[in-house]
Amino acid sequence: MTGLDFVAVDVETANARRGSVCALGLAVVQGGQVTDTHSWLCRPPEQFDHFDPHNIAIHGIHPEHVAGEPPFHQRMSEALAVIGDRPVVAHNAAFDVGALREACDAEGLRWPTLRYGCTLVWSRRELQLANYRLPTVAGELGISLERHHEASEDAAACAQILLALAGKRGSRTVEDFATTTGTRLGTLTSEKWRGCGVVPTSNGRGDWIRRDPDIPPANTEADPAHPLYGQVVVITGDLSISRQEAWSAVAETGGIPNKDVTKRTTHLVIGDGFTGGSLDGFTTGKVTKALTWQSKGQKIEILTEAEFTALLTGRSTSENHQGMSG
Repeated sequence: MTGLDFVAVDVETANARRGSVCALGLAVVQGGQVTDTHSWLCRPPEQFDHFDPHNIAIHGIHPEHVAGEPPFHQRMSEALAVIGDRPVVAHNAAFDVGALREACDAEGLRWPTLRYGCTLVWSRRELQLANYRLPTVAGELGISLERHHEASEDAAACAQILLALAGKRGSRTVEDFATTTGTRLGTLTSEKWRGCGVVPTSNGRGDWIRRDPDIPPANTEADPAHPLYGQVVVITGDLSISRQEAWSAVAETGGIPNKDVTKRTTHLVIGDGFTGGSLDGFTTGKVTKALTWQSKGQKIEILTEAEFTALLTGRSTSENHQGMSG
């Protein structure tokens, strides 16, 4: 694995605003090995500096913990010095890079220049799991994660996930791994950004789905970095919103709502009070089809309504590491 050099990043936030960065974690990888980690607390940008109980319950960081710490802009400068010209990786980079952009805007900073990848995107491409939360992926790959939501530990787990996935592919660089998996790295400059994600192909999943007139079309102007962009989402059971509202929310993100589970389905949202874990009592026809396709190697992620909402809004549940905490 000589030549695989990158820096994994994790961001923790004080409240629902992505820019309310209160902790930064880095894991430096050189020559295919984690050689250093950094865990820094910081004061969030002034307009985002309140701490929500929901966030505190997830990461355990209180206002008094950051009161004597440097402001975000200083920690950002320190992080960029560590990153240098290496690519950056995060688990749900859409959130973490979005948090850095918003925090920079809040403090009047220019966006940094970064190339970045996402182990959430890559795990969905390379693994067949019920969900792709950081603890789930780490557990599948035998990676230790004892203090989930401690920024440097989450960054280190993210780094180890990429090393494991790239090792299976024999990739020697992050760019090579992205190409091999049919994905592209995201880019961020001082003036614009483009999210990382799956490279569209002529026979991509969305191209082959006949659109039902009742289902809204995917928003072609949506953020390509959104976790549901280009994903095929099916809903079963009753949610707290109407089916039409749920479809519209998916389509607005660039996702593709669909009425039935097929081999192209990537996400199945289960309503009727499903809270995860056992599917006993939730064996609808769509669930049965999803499990059948999973058994054939299809990667279908099963979501609760709370997890679905977290993906739509960019927030997270306390169990989900694909939103608020990178």
